[in-house]
Amino acid sequence: MRALLHVVRCRQTAAALLCGALSACAGSAAQPGASNANRTVTEATTPARTSSFATVTTSPQASLGPSSDADEETLRRACGEADVALITVATRLAEQQSAVGGELDVDAISYALRAAGAPYVWPRAWLFNGSEGEVETAKARMQRWLGGFSDGGARRCGVSLRHEGQSRMSVAAVAVDVLAELEPLPTRARVGQWIEVEATLRVPASEAKLVVLGPRGAPRPLPTSFDDGRVRARFNADFPGPWLVQLLASVDGGPRPLLEALVFAGMEPPPTAAISKAPGEDAQDVAGDPRTALYALVNAARESERGVPLSRDARLETLAQEHAEAMRRARRTAHDTGDGDLNQRLERAGLELSAGENVAHAGSAQLAQRALWASPSHRENLLFRGFNVVGIGVAPDSDGTLWVCQVFAASQ
Repeated sequence: MRALLHVVRCRQTAAALLCGALSACAGSAAQPGASNANRTVTEATTPARTSSFATVTTSPQASLGPSSDADEETLRRACGEADVALITVATRLAEQQSAVGGELDVDAISYALRAAGAPYVWPRAWLFNGSEGEVETAKARMQRWLGGFSDGGARRCGVSLRHEGQSRMSVAAVAVDVLAELEPLPTRARVGQWIEVEATLRVPASEAKLVVLGPRGAPRPLPTSFDDGRVRARFNADFPGPWLVQLLASVDGGPRPLLEALVFAGMEPPPTAAISKAPGEDAQDVAGDPRTALYALVNAARESERGVPLSRDARLETLAQEHAEAMRRARRTAHDTGDGDLNQRLERAGLELSAGENVAHAGSAQLAQRALWASPSHRENLLFRGFNVVGIGVAPDSDGTLWVCQVFAASQ
């Protein structure tokens, strides 16, 4: 999932939070490009091992003990249950900010979590730069930040404090709300190897399923066993390259992703994420009006997989626009902001349709579509051959970002 960022400096930085559904709500993940993966395999029969990338993805990763820095330990205790992977990512963020002082790269945060062996989704990242000794100030601001979100489950956190020169200090924190735990899943596999996936839900759910997005093609929903909170499935990594595994479940508040992991078949994990553009991003007809651009990008996605283009539907566009504006008012990306989920909204509009929905909040139409394309559950909606019409709503915000809703359906 793309991280949400809160920067305590001269200004705040917002990043995308995404949801999409046929029967799922999911966030996008930073995933290495498949073309890069294929080149790596052909260049070396036995790729050099990327030692910094974890050998397995699992949770939790309990902290090894209290920090030797008393101030850092104070902040860790105030943040939440410590997790080694989250501490590792927080430390990298603190080092990055000290080195370059730039804005946080949300794709790098997501990939850093995978490199640290963490399956967490919807991470939030926070930074503080201040004078040496301002620990209580940092603690108070961090707790206000932590109080600004709640995804359910158990709060887990990583904090890193750096003592800079000239009596300055910096703090980085990464926090997640955990709804499920993942049994150890290998990050590397042979091409053609069967991969077993097992997870345990920490919250009640009415249904759960596992989906994989391979180096090419559409997402693959997996036959999934779900019994007494335990989820099991297996898949064959039958192409070389990166495979994104996503656990989706219907929990309190609706369907959403609970876990994500990367498995690299026949290759070593790249040292950094290589985010691939969505199909059609470079076309001239996506440079203008955001809604027009998104229609073009949706059909470019379908064309890339030899799918039939979707027609615009005025009824669905009205529903999508109303929901985009509702998300803007509620200041959150969700399928239900208090006015009902998609099925309820369709019923109120007198529409009996088989439908799906993607929602996003991003800096542009291109960035919204890029993130949706990178997520298995979003791409499932984009490519589903049973849909033949779409309506798109776009609500611009005062900060220049866009609240986006895509409603897909099989027309009658």
